[in-house]
Amino acid sequence: MGIRLFQSQTSMFCEKVRVVFAMKKVPYEIIDVRKDERKSLVEYTGQRKVPSMDYNGQCVIDSTVISALLDEKHSGPSIYPEGPANQGLCSALEDWSDEVLIHANHAMRRAETPEARKNAEKEWAGHFNTLDQMYSGKKFIFDRMTIADISIFSQLHYLYTTVKYDIPANYKNVHAFMENMRQTLKLNSLEDSFEAQSI
Repeated sequence: MGIRLFQSQTSMFCEKVRVVFAMKKVPYEIIDVRKDERKSLVEYTGQRKVPSMDYNGQCVIDSTVISALLDEKHSGPSIYPEGPANQGLCSALEDWSDEVLIHANHAMRRAETPEARKNAEKEWAGHFNTLDQMYSGKKFIFDRMTIADISIFSQLHYLYTTVKYDIPANYKNVHAFMENMRQTLKLNSLEDSFEAQSI
């Protein structure tokens, strides 16, 4: 039957899933929901949320659920670290990225006044400090790239590609992490979106 991913190229959650597809080396068809104003998405799923996946006839919605299913069904490097404690922390960090960092992204993108911009930058500064500590002396949070790193990267990458905001230079560990992810994902620059490819 095959696998279809209903997506928008600029969505950070769709990019997150594309990275997982690439890690697992799973072939799939991309359905760009913008081309028909989400008509095909709504017809198949009954809702408008992306990413959504047709997995051999099974409807799967939400980037976390899609990523977990791909990890369960396909061989290759796991998107989760070893051990239950690390797995729990990894899932918590994925959720923090998906639910908290996205708010900071939206605040920055929608900041239309100097005050709103200042507040958005202040919110991001707190997150940058956390991330700078998190990636101190390490390329990944665990011993290799996991869904936690992928989720965090997709949110930070959105700042470059869509919001057009550069991470301040003083967050050296965050910059090192982004450069490491750029090389791992074979991106020419951080202004490029991650396309469907093997990594």
